[in-house]
Amino acid sequence: MTAFGDFAPLCTNTPSYPWCNLFHRQLQRNASRILTGPSATPASAPVGINPKCGIPRLNHDGSISNVANIAACGVSVFFVVLLIVLCNRRKAAVGRIELRSFLTLYLLTLPLQLLSTGALLAQGSTALVVLTAVHAGMVAALFWTLLANAIVATQVVEDGTSSSLIPFGIFTIFFLGVTTYVSLDIGLGVTELIGGMSTPPEALGNVPLFVLTSVWPAA
Repeated sequence: MTAFGDFAPLCTNTPSYPWCNLFHRQLQRNASRILTGPSATPASAPVGINPKCGIPRLNHDGSISNVANIAACGVSVFFVVLLIVLCNRRKAAVGRIELRSFLTLYLLTLPLQLLSTGALLAQGSTALVVLTAVHAGMVAALFWTLLANAIVATQVVEDGTSSSLIPFGIFTIFFLGVTTYVSLDIGLGVTELIGGMSTPPEALGNVPLFVLTSVWPAA
């Protein structure tokens, strides 16, 4: 039975779900028997945990990696850069700095999205775990900046002033730091308090990560 905070359904049924990279490393350390089929071979394993539909790593079994995702991220980079340029040219300057910060942060998530879901790096590698952790942190921070822009648009606080930018920056750093730490703890096993194995291990459960990367963005 699936419990709140379990990533198993997502990692099995959702192609290229990035946070599964963290659990792949966790299972490699503590319960490698759970990794079966394509997931059992880290050098060629697809994104996910025993996924029903996975893309093998680049240059394995004829794979060209997640080329559709790579193309989408590439196009998005150019589109978001254009939006940033247009944002700087806005004559109606309400929330200009805050909106530009949101777009810039989104721009930074795109190469991380490409690397964490593109089937380019070996599953379980430290590089993939770290990139995925930073990606998770930036996604959580991104949705705070989205909410902050909505608050600024209501003119509850004056945009572009310290009363807007200081909370904006503090909470951005908070979400980035906390989510990145939780993600690294899962992947690298620094502590058992936050990043410990779930019971049973194949549930891939972690409530803090689920709240920060699924519940918080949805809310």
